[in-house]
Amino acid sequence: MIENGDLILRYLERLGVRYVFGVPGGSIEPLYNALARSERRGGIRAVLARHETGAAFMADGYARATGKLGVCISTSGPGATNLLTGVANAYADGVPLLVITAQPSIERFGLGAFQEGSCTGINTVSIFDSCTRFNTLVSHAAQLEHKLVMSIGYALSNQPGPVHLSVPLDIMRARVNDNSRSLNMRAFINHEVAPSSDGLHLILKDLAYVRKATIVIGEGAAGAIHELLMLAESRNFLIVTTPMGKGLVSEYHPLYRGVFGLGGHESAKEALSPENAERVIVIGTALDEITTGGWDPEAVFSKRLLHLSGNPEHLSRSILSRISLLGSPRLMIRPFSKYLELLNKHQYPEDREDERGFPVHVKYANKGVCFDNGGPVKPQALFFKLSKLCPPRVPVLMDTGNSFLWGVHYWQTKNLRTEQNKLFHIGMGFASMGWAIGAAVGMAFADRERPVICITGDGSVLMSGQEMTVAMEHQLSIVFVILNDSHLGMIKHGQKLGGAESIGHELPQVNFAKMAEALGVRGKQVRSLNDLDDEEIAFELRTPGPFVLDVLIDSNEVPPMKMRTKVLAGSSGTPKHSEEIIEVKHEQLVRV
Repeated sequence: MIENGDLILRYLERLGVRYVFGVPGGSIEPLYNALARSERRGGIRAVLARHETGAAFMADGYARATGKLGVCISTSGPGATNLLTGVANAYADGVPLLVITAQPSIERFGLGAFQEGSCTGINTVSIFDSCTRFNTLVSHAAQLEHKLVMSIGYALSNQPGPVHLSVPLDIMRARVNDNSRSLNMRAFINHEVAPSSDGLHLILKDLAYVRKATIVIGEGAAGAIHELLMLAESRNFLIVTTPMGKGLVSEYHPLYRGVFGLGGHESAKEALSPENAERVIVIGTALDEITTGGWDPEAVFSKRLLHLSGNPEHLSRSILSRISLLGSPRLMIRPFSKYLELLNKHQYPEDREDERGFPVHVKYANKGVCFDNGGPVKPQALFFKLSKLCPPRVPVLMDTGNSFLWGVHYWQTKNLRTEQNKLFHIGMGFASMGWAIGAAVGMAFADRERPVICITGDGSVLMSGQEMTVAMEHQLSIVFVILNDSHLGMIKHGQKLGGAESIGHELPQVNFAKMAEALGVRGKQVRSLNDLDDEEIAFELRTPGPFVLDVLIDSNEVPPMKMRTKVLAGSSGTPKHSEEIIEVKHEQLVRV
């Protein structure tokens, strides 16, 4: 006989899961007992996070890096509610997580048990309703196996995301037959949706005589990049990516025009204009504020739109599209791949860069600032230089705030066209501060031989920086780059651009290099880019254990956030010409 906790781990082993991230407590103890038994036999291991939100972020990063299920667990009551922000972040970005929270024993429900989260108290199952694909209380021991398999199916479906099982103490401890049947999980693996032949015919007919088109590549197109590049090259269609899709295409490809959306490039917006794109072909992404440039009617959100995705939720906002087609992007193009190869004659265009190392066809704001080595450090120069120093196949994560704004615009990606693993990661769906710190730890656990770069802000570190000690404890090779300007930068600049009161963005001056030292983590403070030694960065990426690069940045540099400010101004009843006013203010701030 085995306990239900052991049964859960056996299913996770079948899925290739190697780590479970969480914080223990009384009601979840039986699952931790099962994890202890698993560790002794070389199976799944428990990773102790410093806070449950960090555990959810770690599971998120692990899932993004492996393509497998991320797993996070907590005790009842506050342990469960502490998970919530990380789970919501994964839900918004479509990341598959199995979330297991505990409850006191069923017989104690309604009696005021310690940290109770049942339906008669603070109902944690109800709290998870809006940020999970499947959410249930396991009320009888016999339910657990079926509900576990159902939840895994929802998590790994074509609408991936978190699922939640709330398991009472007595049910997790219940014993089941060691040779009990293992339910079939094949239905949840290799589940690409084939597009309808009628839909494909409509697409081909619509594009037959189109001379100018722009392909917008989102994060859901990751498995079809080679085929999409062949399509673009055969027809000379331009390419842009969404912010979440950045890194799937080399920025130096001659047809690439940059990122469209928050933090993006003017060249991408030009590529989507009616004069440059008779059709806009959006692949593998939802039509949200970030992707559509604040629902810009002259770009993605127009009647020139063809919207293709394997995720049906992505298509739910395609109210203006000429054609919406559900199906795997790879399977959509595969029938024509031989024809496309013949058209391309197996000669793929070479990447192109200018004399200063920028992609030829992508327009960057204030390019000259990228070569300023003085202090305080210009964020543009920091991101440009670090991206040049970043070795191939090293994942980089940009945290919420100025970090992902500067990263989307200035970080240079140069992926091989056959690279299937995405190397540039942001969490823009729910945009939780501190996400990148925990997610970087999860990614480092996914492949302990590969270093990770995490770029975050001082505000995020003061929220979630304690998770760096997990990297120290397990000697994970992560370089944490902290943008230190003693402000919540995105708030500060957003208030100025939008004409709001300047309030609530100042932070104390903190020496994060010394703070890292106190945590047992190597660290260095950088006051100018002349202090940033190329060999030192290369060494730290090769060395086991985390390293903190505390960079004192110029807080007066305005990140590329005009699109976001325009949306906020419009929603707050700003006058008709608010866009022009914001444009002028942005240029004035840049000049200052």
